[in-house]
Amino acid sequence: MKKSIETSNRTTPSDKRIAVIWTRVSSKDQKDNLSLDIQEHACLDYAEKHGIIVDKILGQTNESAKTEGKLYHEMIAYVSSHRAINTILVYSFDRFSRAGAEAIVTKAFLKSKGITVISVTQPIDADNMAGEFLENLLFLFNQFENQLRRSKCNAGMLASLERGDWYTKPPVGYKIDRTAKEKHRFIIDEKGELIRMAFQWKAYERVTDTEIQSRWLKMGWDVERKRVPQILENPFYYGMIRHNMLGDRLVKGNQPPIIDEETYRIANGLENRKGYEQTALLPEVPLRKHVRCTCGRFLTGYEVRKKRIWYYKCNTRGCSSNISAKALHRMYMDLLSEYVVPDEGIDILQSWIEEKLDRISLLSKQREAELRQSLQDLKKERKETVTRFGIGKIPKDVYKITIDTLDQRIKETSIELDDALSKKSNQSIDVRKAILIACHLQDYWKSASPADRVKIQNMAFPSGVSFSKETGFNIEPRRRMKPYV
Repeated sequence: MKKSIETSNRTTPSDKRIAVIWTRVSSKDQKDNLSLDIQEHACLDYAEKHGIIVDKILGQTNESAKTEGKLYHEMIAYVSSHRAINTILVYSFDRFSRAGAEAIVTKAFLKSKGITVISVTQPIDADNMAGEFLENLLFLFNQFENQLRRSKCNAGMLASLERGDWYTKPPVGYKIDRTAKEKHRFIIDEKGELIRMAFQWKAYERVTDTEIQSRWLKMGWDVERKRVPQILENPFYYGMIRHNMLGDRLVKGNQPPIIDEETYRIANGLENRKGYEQTALLPEVPLRKHVRCTCGRFLTGYEVRKKRIWYYKCNTRGCSSNISAKALHRMYMDLLSEYVVPDEGIDILQSWIEEKLDRISLLSKQREAELRQSLQDLKKERKETVTRFGIGKIPKDVYKITIDTLDQRIKETSIELDDALSKKSNQSIDVRKAILIACHLQDYWKSASPADRVKIQNMAFPSGVSFSKETGFNIEPRRRMKPYV
């Protein structure tokens, strides 16, 4: 910061000192350790012993000293504007500033106004050249020490990332594993299961971000639409770590992956690492990315071309899971056949579901009315903004930002309203049809298209199913969630 050098303009006699006390800590942890109280009491004791009148105590909070912060500038402005003050008391020079050369310039500026900085724990006579040189040397040393500490801290954080350990708060979908002996170990929580579903919706059903937001909301998780792509683009969820300290590199992390790399890449429209585009759906192996091996990894599919036979296998090294597609499909249809409603219970189930849907329909109508009103208000606000810009009441840059924001909100609201209107149907017919389909899932799955097979799979088992040659299929437990309505 540029400071002009002026002659002393203090009104207090040189033999009388009126001071402000400046206390500061670099972090909240220091504040909790009462470092501020220690600094304040030391400065007050020094003032009492040397007959210094304390005008005010400033700072008293955590603010970094590596650069001159807001509170620091306010303190300098205060002592500069109050001509009776000629002293700044600090616990040590590193509490005053760690900005090195900048701190030296600031001290020279204060000295030109007749203001002296005194460290109560580092008594130095700044009125002679040797004392002033020593003070400046301390400022430079404090800056070097600060940079050295920061360098060591950064090296530690980088080493942690290189080991695959995420050293700070994990992304949404994970929580800290309190039972693990190692540091930086995470487990997947309820939101992680919802994120897993979203990746599958995006990759294999091609749903929009707005639809994902809507589905999450029905499952009890309210997320802004703009956060949906931010979540789905994070490689952390397929077991990798991306960080500014790593540059453009991705590092294999120690966190449990929520999805596999292939699903991540398909959901984000990326090419396969080997240079060819990965097909989202293979008709011969529809259970790919739906059935998990006991090791936790999704089964993938491959073809033995000489025999023209398709197989499912686990790509985990050392895992022996490998089974023909025909055998796994037959076992999967047997699993679906277990979900049957007896004929005498269909009418009862239909009445119960329709009752629930009536309630949902009422809420949907209310939501539709809200969306229509919101869309009308947004269009009105846009029109008013254009008018105000036309008569020169708002500048061009503000107009552009406002119009862009309103257009985006209008677009999102219109999409949500169209989606709500498109879902209107005859509930009785839909419920009856849905129940009959649910009673014959294995038949529908067998004759369905690859895309419809995936829909049936995700509808029947949203969290997927696990499989082992010894025990067969095991339905993965769904985590408890808030009710839809």
